[in-house]
Amino acid sequence: MEKYFRLIIVIVLGLIVISFLGFKKTYFGLFPHFEGTTWIVHFHVFTILCWFAMLIAQASLAKSGRIGIHRKIGRLSYLLAPLIVIGFALIANQAQLKHKAPDLFGATLFDASLFILFYSLAIINRKNTAFHARYMILSALPFINPSLGRFISPAVSLPVEFLIILTLLLTAYFNKRPYRPYLVAMGSLVLLLGIIIYISMIKPAIIESVWLAIWG
Repeated sequence: MEKYFRLIIVIVLGLIVISFLGFKKTYFGLFPHFEGTTWIVHFHVFTILCWFAMLIAQASLAKSGRIGIHRKIGRLSYLLAPLIVIGFALIANQAQLKHKAPDLFGATLFDASLFILFYSLAIINRKNTAFHARYMILSALPFINPSLGRFISPAVSLPVEFLIILTLLLTAYFNKRPYRPYLVAMGSLVLLLGIIIYISMIKPAIIESVWLAIWG
């Protein structure tokens, strides 16, 4: 399991770099005054950075065998994860109140849903170290989409997310390691993406009616 704890650290550190680059113009580059930035944006960014820090700390503690401290810090996720979801909701509400953008709402719904799913599965499997570690790795991946999408292009972010999960899946499978979490993640990503595409592009009246029910 030691290599999976190292993998979590590498993925999260990579995400921090991508997040900084993706949001440099609209957030990090505005330091220290952050002119025009609302408390909602600060809250959203703070909770996500806390999640990244927790993942790195948890992986480092597990890697060094300090499981007791690992579990104590892990209990903080029961508070932090709901705060992250609230942050998703607040930032989506702020964006839609500024200008109508159902596609952006769909993207936020996609990312938030994947985070909730992977974190929930990590907690459900907390007594199964192999599954728990893999789902915690996966809980960081939904943050690739908004960060890489802004840094390069939304057309790049989802394929990258897909390729990362596929690589993890194939690596685990051919090395005869537990791969079911990655298989679940792959199926969930494809299914959820299909739903978002359906309600956003094929049947836009659905997401339009949802938008009107909330912000109309």
